[in-house]
Amino acid sequence: MIKSLIDSLRFLVEIATVSLLIWAGWHSPSLVGRLIGGVALPIAVLLAWGRWMAPRSPFQLVEWQRLIAEIVLFGGTTMAAVAIGQTRLALSYGAVVLVSLLLTHGVR
Repeated sequence: MIKSLIDSLRFLVEIATVSLLIWAGWHSPSLVGRLIGGVALPIAVLLAWGRWMAPRSPFQLVEWQRLIAEIVLFGGTTMAAVAIGQTRLALSYGAVVLVSLLLTHGVR
């Protein structure tokens, strides 16, 4: 039961990550920036996640590689939220991500 709760929290973090990346990308002043940041980057994140980080992926990263990738991705998303002026949201998101990372990598 605990594992399913952790997995549910993790899924919500993943959805929030993609949503925040889209939102931050659309705050670019140029159309090209919006297309790259609001469309291409989130799609690239989804494809990379599905290829190397999804639980059932045959090409899954080893634990330490996955942890580094998650820190870079979630940290970058937190900084993107700060960059668009959403400091409180960034702090809340970062706190939930930290709990998720500790539970995910601490329970295994």
